[in-house]
Amino acid sequence: MQEKPTNLKRGLTLVTLFTLLTGAMVGMAWAVLANVFLDRGGPASILSLIVAAVFTLFVGLCFAELCSMMPVAGGAYVYVKRAMSKFGGFTAGWLLVLAYAAMMPGECIIIGKLAAGLIPGVPVVWVGVGAAVIFTVINLIGITFSAIVQLILTVILFGGIFVYALPGLAQVDVANMTPFFGRGVAGMFLMVPIYFLGFMGYDILPQAAEEVKSPVRKMVFVIPLSIFFVLIAYMAVAIVNAGVLPWEQIAKNTDPVPILPIAEKLLGPSGPAIIIIAGLCGLVTTLNGFVVGASRLMMAMAKDHELPPFFARVNKRFGVPHWAIIFVGVLGIIGSFVPQLIVLFDTAASAVLVTYALTAISMMILRKKEPDAERPYKVPWGNVIPILALIGVVPTFLISLGILTTEALIVFVAWFVIGVIYYLLYRRKMT
Repeated sequence: MQEKPTNLKRGLTLVTLFTLLTGAMVGMAWAVLANVFLDRGGPASILSLIVAAVFTLFVGLCFAELCSMMPVAGGAYVYVKRAMSKFGGFTAGWLLVLAYAAMMPGECIIIGKLAAGLIPGVPVVWVGVGAAVIFTVINLIGITFSAIVQLILTVILFGGIFVYALPGLAQVDVANMTPFFGRGVAGMFLMVPIYFLGFMGYDILPQAAEEVKSPVRKMVFVIPLSIFFVLIAYMAVAIVNAGVLPWEQIAKNTDPVPILPIAEKLLGPSGPAIIIIAGLCGLVTTLNGFVVGASRLMMAMAKDHELPPFFARVNKRFGVPHWAIIFVGVLGIIGSFVPQLIVLFDTAASAVLVTYALTAISMMILRKKEPDAERPYKVPWGNVIPILALIGVVPTFLISLGILTTEALIVFVAWFVIGVIYYLLYRRKMT
């Protein structure tokens, strides 16, 4: 059983694919949520980061094998549908639509607020609207242009991170990191699901698989490479955030960007500006990455009549799913006027973890169901890796449900119920 490709243009190289993934993973949480991370986990949250990265790698390897087997847009939706059932695939895809699409309005809101912080008096709403419109147009022009923009901004993002972190590592004082387990072992484990989401973005690769020029056997190695690279960046920042100044000082800082005192100590008066610029680039690269992911996912589902068919249309000139991109862009515009949509970030956390679990299970099912299927890349050690992925994802999902706000839990449950009703009614209509 082979999935049918679309008419998407191959405009991504391995380099631009790498920056698409890493840019999507790293937003601005490393700067604006440093106080929350330290307040919840203390310096021991550095260990949480390592644990989350290891389990993320296990999940990423599952995606790599399945993507090599089915190098078409759709990702987890396609994998679960082929392994389990059409309804299972729809469930995975429907939850991914929520997770991806939530990023667009949320990032627009944050960009607007940061711009207002830099230039007092700037209207937050209209900055968010402008960001949504600009990146909708950039993605409509084509994947090549979008990838070039992503490459430039990702270089600035990581340049800013390492300009901040490398001098900081030389000034870390271990005394500032005591007590290391300042929030207890429980605090360290509480941070694992939060950091797990810090690596969300590598799963965009399957959505863009049809647009990469390189062979699939090379393409899939970008997943573990991107996870490892982002881990290095996160680790450097986490150590600096916890060790340059007494960590509790940062944990109690209620400023919008709590690490600015560290940046000023390390880099002088220009330090805060470097952090803000790098952070803004991170927000934009995340936004751009998830526009790509959400639109290709919706296109794949529409191609199978799981969503309205116009989402499957590919523009002949630019080779992109234009209606899906426009839809995601409209979400960003609407979200800029309704700041409460940011609650979807919490919901997206639980949604994406469900799809990760279903992906790991699908890998095991397909190995038994289709043992002779072509797999240009196959994860070694039998089912050890997908089992380890589940050991990491399932408890993390349960923890994520436990920390959901009431509003976010309502949104998550309501989205799932609406999806089930929609599927049943739409499928009945189609048949």
